[in-house]
Amino acid sequence: MEFYDLHSHILPEMDDGSRSVEMSLEIIDRLRAQNVKNICFTPHYYTHEESMKTFLERREESFAMLRPHLPDDIKVCLGAEVYVTDYLFNNDEIKPVCYSGGNYILVEFAFGATFTGKTIDQLNRLRNNYGLRPVLTHIERYEHLMADEGLVEDLVDDGVIIQTNVGAFKGFSRKRRLLRYIKHGLIDVVVTDCHSLNRGNPDEYIGTIELIREKCGEEYVRHIVETSKKIFKPIEL
Repeated sequence: MEFYDLHSHILPEMDDGSRSVEMSLEIIDRLRAQNVKNICFTPHYYTHEESMKTFLERREESFAMLRPHLPDDIKVCLGAEVYVTDYLFNNDEIKPVCYSGGNYILVEFAFGATFTGKTIDQLNRLRNNYGLRPVLTHIERYEHLMADEGLVEDLVDDGVIIQTNVGAFKGFSRKRRLLRYIKHGLIDVVVTDCHSLNRGNPDEYIGTIELIREKCGEEYVRHIVETSKKIFKPIEL
């Protein structure tokens, strides 16, 4: 089975992730060794600190550094980990920071977000005003979502795709909660969120997939892969 990583900080010199082309290529090699051959580059886009135009220009420069060195058997797409603030909605079009300019957008909020009120309004604006499907990054970092399964169910019912990181399956309580969410159909995507060889360790991907297969069943692994495949939109290299 070929796997997908929909959240990474592998683009060199772009954010707090990879510091060089060499580091980027080593991370990619670690992922390839686990049959992760479909990789999305999703650098941080802090909407309150930078215009979309400037972000996209920086991303293009970074990708141009890496592109000539990518292995032939790797497929990639470009996106962003979009920190949602009201500044984002000053743009007439948001698709340029979506996965390869499609309809899926990787979003994050303040870790203290309660996912009521303003946060829900912003998610609704992405869906209703821009026609986008939000992919909510690293659910394990949001205290309110980890404590309230009903709140997660509401998000899923509203069309939000929920993502978790491979490094989150540590500690008995949190691991049990995440596995239960997977069994209940509340987590759709598993990613590395890799920043370096140690932070968001790319080597942990296949071990987490095997844990899910063991504890939840093969059908849940296939759901994660099929959901990722639906979101993934490779670009021409």
